[in-house]
Amino acid sequence: MRTVYREASQGVPLQDIPEAWRASHSSDGPFKHDGGVKQGYLFRVDDTFFERFMGRFGDLFPGAPVVLPAEVKDSATDLLRRLLGHDISTLHGRRNRIIDVQPPYVLVATERSPNGQQIPIADVEAALATLRTAGRVQIHPTEVGYRSAFIGAVLLTLPGVELVGGTPPVIAVRSLAAADTPAKPQETHTYEGDLSRPVTAAQRGEQSALRQLLFGSTTIATCALCGDAYPVRFLVAAHIKMRSLCSDEERRDLANIAMPACQFGCDALYEAGYISVGHDGIIVSSAPDADGVLADRLESLAGRPCLSFSEDNRRYFAWHFSTRFRG
Repeated sequence: MRTVYREASQGVPLQDIPEAWRASHSSDGPFKHDGGVKQGYLFRVDDTFFERFMGRFGDLFPGAPVVLPAEVKDSATDLLRRLLGHDISTLHGRRNRIIDVQPPYVLVATERSPNGQQIPIADVEAALATLRTAGRVQIHPTEVGYRSAFIGAVLLTLPGVELVGGTPPVIAVRSLAAADTPAKPQETHTYEGDLSRPVTAAQRGEQSALRQLLFGSTTIATCALCGDAYPVRFLVAAHIKMRSLCSDEERRDLANIAMPACQFGCDALYEAGYISVGHDGIIVSSAPDADGVLADRLESLAGRPCLSFSEDNRRYFAWHFSTRFRG
């Protein structure tokens, strides 16, 4: 195995490494069961110890690889599609909303341009690539493109990513601390904040009418995607086109804007763009990254007719296929 050797800017005393980290390390590592050090030249460290160690002492190893959250590894297109219809704030507090994603551009609405402006997705991808390789990226037009404020706002939606200051500002992957690592069975974690907070929220005025139209008084209904019948409490009135990006006229088109979708995977897979409906009304699926339950589920849905597809709602399915589908 090829390795890269880097010296720390200063040594890490053994007593600075928590004894619990050392004692819980696997037996093939550098520590004894009592937390002492084995005699030898090169030992393997496990992932948990590595993340904890780099989270606390990573600054001593300039150029060492960063531990990235899974979302940073997605493509810019997938990231932007997850943010469709959501308001995101720039570093200066200005509101941006992603209203369409049609590679090679993302359409972004602002207060000055409510109908949206096109921004190259390649600029977002380049900033993501820098974040992946360097762990940080400078938010300035010379570094990430002329819409640097928007790109910074997108990056800050990623978990584990934070603004670390500077002029121009810098966004970086937050150092992992012990609290960020999965809890061991014997560890106790508590939350000290308020468990209840007052919230003011707008309700969807048409929601009850939509469910009444789809389900009426029946207690059992069929999912339009998998074709299985469930009690209606396990079915949602799923918008074919994202409600937040529908016009008022489209939201009032109750007969065509929604379909019944089960909560046993179909609603989530459609919402996330793993499945969609083609121009012929047949369900299509994206290719999963690996075999497993997700791959089996997608395979079972691909090729099925969507039971809610019609000429009247074709345009809403076409929007989802071109804008949300990951395929």
